[in-house]
Amino acid sequence: MSIINKRKKTIEMGEDRNDDLLGILLKSNAKEIKEDGVGMSMEDVIKECKLFYAAGSETTSNLIVWTMVCLSLDQEWQAKAREEIMQVFGTREIHFEGIKHLKIVTMILNEVLRLYPPAIMVIRATHKETQLGDMMIPPGVHISIPIIHVHHDPEIWGEDATQFKPERFTEGVASATKGKGGCFLPFGGGPRVCIGQNFAIIEAKAAIAKILQRFSFEISPSYKHSPFPSFTLPPQFGVHVVLRNI
Repeated sequence: MSIINKRKKTIEMGEDRNDDLLGILLKSNAKEIKEDGVGMSMEDVIKECKLFYAAGSETTSNLIVWTMVCLSLDQEWQAKAREEIMQVFGTREIHFEGIKHLKIVTMILNEVLRLYPPAIMVIRATHKETQLGDMMIPPGVHISIPIIHVHHDPEIWGEDATQFKPERFTEGVASATKGKGGCFLPFGGGPRVCIGQNFAIIEAKAAIAKILQRFSFEISPSYKHSPFPSFTLPPQFGVHVVLRNI
C-alpha cells in the first residue's frame, strides 16, 4: 500500500516517469475514475499486482529453473538443445523469428511443464447442471483438477511417467497425449486457459537460449531436490548449479 500511495502522489504531482505495470495501472484507473466516476479500489490494484507477480513472474521463473535442473541432470539433451540454438542463432542475439524454429527446446520445455507444472492444480465451478462422463454435476459445485497428478499418471504417459523424456513430444502434444489433449494442462484449459501462455513460452525459450549460448551447467553437489507444492511449484531450497563459460 505504501508503494502504491507513493506512486499515486508522484503521478498527481506530474513527476512520475515510470511506465511499468503499476504506473500504467494507476494512471488508467485515475482516468476511469475521472471520466466515469468508477474505478478499481486500492485493494483491487494490490490484487492485480499480486496476480501479475505470481502468475506472470514466479511461474515462468520456476519453468526456467526446473529446465536447468533437468538439463543439468541430462547432459545429452543439454547438448542437443545447445546445438539447435547455435544452428539457429550462432552467437548472435536471440530474435523472435529464430525462437519459432526451436523444436528441440520446445520439446524440452513441454516435458518440464509436464513434470513440474507452474500451477499444480486449478479449480473450476459449475454454473449450470453439467454432464461429466457418467456424472451429472449440479450447479454451484467446485471441482479441483490436480494437474500434477494428471501429468504423472502412468495410464496416460506410460510406466516412465516420472522420467524426463522430451522425445515424448517429438510429434507434438496431440501425439504425446494420444489425442487426449486435456491430459496436458500446464496452463489450464478451455475458455479460461492462461492468457499469458504464449508470452511465457517465448520468454522461457529466450532465457534458456541465452543461457545455453554462453554456458554449460551441471548440478552442484550441494543441490537438494525439493519441489514444494503450494499454489505454484518452486524448489523449496533453491537450485544450485555449476556454470562454465563456453
